[in-house]
Amino acid sequence: MLMSLKKGKIKNNSQLCILIAIFFGFFVLMSVLMPGTFLRLGTMQSMMVQLPEFGIYALAMMFAMILGGIDLSIVSIGNLSSIIASQFMLRYMIANAGGTENLRVVVQGICIALAVGALCGIFNGVSVAVVGIPPMLATLASMSIFNGISTVLTKGASLQGLPEEYALIGKSTLFGIIPIIIVIFLLAACIAYVIQKRTKLGMKMFLVGSNARAAQFSGINNHFVIITAYLLSGVLSSIAGIIMTSRSMSSKMDYGLIYQLQAILAVVLGGVSPKGGIGSVGGVVMAVLSLQVLSTGLNILNLASTSYVKNLIWGLFLVVVLLMNYYADTKKRKGKFEKTKIVITKNKTH
Repeated sequence: MLMSLKKGKIKNNSQLCILIAIFFGFFVLMSVLMPGTFLRLGTMQSMMVQLPEFGIYALAMMFAMILGGIDLSIVSIGNLSSIIASQFMLRYMIANAGGTENLRVVVQGICIALAVGALCGIFNGVSVAVVGIPPMLATLASMSIFNGISTVLTKGASLQGLPEEYALIGKSTLFGIIPIIIVIFLLAACIAYVIQKRTKLGMKMFLVGSNARAAQFSGINNHFVIITAYLLSGVLSSIAGIIMTSRSMSSKMDYGLIYQLQAILAVVLGGVSPKGGIGSVGGVVMAVLSLQVLSTGLNILNLASTSYVKNLIWGLFLVVVLLMNYYADTKKRKGKFEKTKIVITKNKTH
């Protein structure tokens, strides 16, 4: 098992180098095609504003896929968390009209959103680990449940008129240039990295993802690890929902649906194996940066004018990445088989 983890580290490093090359390749290509538009400060700021919610959803997806699972409910969790938080703020901001009081209500609303995200993540984790439902089916069902709750709470309408203090999350900047939300994304990525690479929990996640049965026999509580991973996924999803709501100053059950496919694409492109046990935060971050540059370029070139066209592009891109990974793995397995065959032949001749 330790040998497979070492191989995973080597694969992560090579994948990271490839992703860095892809990122700079996309960046140079867009700079050459649209130097007057793409390289403007306004375009860079626009990318920094759009990237965080997508990037945090990708980090949430990463924790589930490291285990060899998937979480199809991340966007639904983000929307449900923000809807419940919005309803709380809308109810109490009127009674407490003062600036300080409204700020307190906003902080309480954020805490409620995080708590809802954690509960949704625990629900997914228990469904997978304890009940034994396959991750795809469990999170597909929970996605429908969370969307249903969101629809019932809002009756399908968007919630607007949130406290102005809430907009500070989505609109504040450092030095008048760097959006606060990109700093939140980087902090989330750093925390995810520490959990993944510097804690026993992170090591256990890789072990469970590599071989759940062997991990259990080695004394690891698989149920705890799986539930914790989905809890982290739920909390990250709620953070993405908070950011999205603060940017638009409204919340609705169908916001950010395109991020579901993009998150899966970013995680797979970032080197996380769908089979589990292999992946890194650095790879996912570089994949998110590359896809954001590509998305911005497509928007500027007017090649992805609607969400439907974007879904088509991301879907095709995902198929290409999966095919590349499949053929690379097949080639490696074939190489190993040939080496084994040669060794066996040599032993027989001796």
